[in-house]
Amino acid sequence: MRVLWNEMKKILTWKMLVLLIFINSVLYFLLIEFYIENFPNGSGIYSYEMGIEMIEKYGTTMDEEEFFDFKKAYANQVEEATQYLQSREEFVEVGLDTYEEFLAYDWWNAPQEIDELRSDVFINEKVDLFWELQERESLIRFYEGRETIPHVLSEKKRQRFEELIAQEKFGVYPEVVMMNFKSFIANVAIAILFSVVLVISPTIVKDRTRQVVAIQYTTRKGRNLFKTKFLAGSNATFILITALLIVYFSLYSLNNTSMYFDVRVNTFIANESWFDPTFFQFILLCVAGIYIIGLVFGLLSMVFSSLVPNMVSLIGIQIPFVVGFLLIGLYPLVPHMISIWNPKWLALIAYSVMILLTLVGAIMLWKREKKMDIVL
Repeated sequence: MRVLWNEMKKILTWKMLVLLIFINSVLYFLLIEFYIENFPNGSGIYSYEMGIEMIEKYGTTMDEEEFFDFKKAYANQVEEATQYLQSREEFVEVGLDTYEEFLAYDWWNAPQEIDELRSDVFINEKVDLFWELQERESLIRFYEGRETIPHVLSEKKRQRFEELIAQEKFGVYPEVVMMNFKSFIANVAIAILFSVVLVISPTIVKDRTRQVVAIQYTTRKGRNLFKTKFLAGSNATFILITALLIVYFSLYSLNNTSMYFDVRVNTFIANESWFDPTFFQFILLCVAGIYIIGLVFGLLSMVFSSLVPNMVSLIGIQIPFVVGFLLIGLYPLVPHMISIWNPKWLALIAYSVMILLTLVGAIMLWKREKKMDIVL
């Protein structure tokens, strides 16, 4: 146990921790800050607030009776908007004295003076009522088209859509929270992946370049130290991922999305999925995915670290793996792991293959170490 602890201290040095803080600070401002500081923003403010209103009023599902009530609230707001337009002489003068006329007007070909009136409502004065009406209209359209199945679908995807329709699980809740979280968690995964590779990579190569490994193999602990190093690296990786997740989710809590935790993923607009977890359960799935990816890349870093002669070679051999994963594997395996637009078992098979190949590589290296000649 003491040897294991010493090996972990060699990995998590104070210099490495300072570098880790610096790297994550840079990555936070480059990749993550926007999804914390600017949520919700623009029209997303009204989507976010409308979603909370719907949850408080109707719960985590919406039936026909509740939809009728939702449309009734929309009709009341239409009357308010009409009263507002009639109170503005400039709108009455151009014939836009009802909300129906305002909504039906051809704004794409509007004269400048009329277009400026619209800009005055939406941008200059930013009348909340008109923004809220747009959000309600969008949600009504989605609800009324809830049983529409996209034409270009494989048979399995079509069957899944039909299952959701039969179960009355439709995308009717604003997607702004889900979209924000998916962007947030994808960038958190990038930051954690870079952190793991940065910290774990030098685990074995430093000892190898200093010829420490050959000396260690002449001791009573001997070649078993190789397994201890791998265990220390795995423990350090787990601790590192946990610490970073605590920090990043503490920041994410500022987005105040806990009201959406019980909403099913399939009831968010445009989030049809193979499975039907709640938003909170989906968060846990993404966290589990990050742990698996982090531990796999931590083990891979140690595998590469035991094979290459120096740090330059180590960096060179890892770049294709890291970049390739970020370009091809990150989104399908973390934010979109259960999306209907990916094959149903893609994430499960991919995670299984990653774990299997990493373990096989580690076992082969262990066998290689047991037979390797010692050259002092």
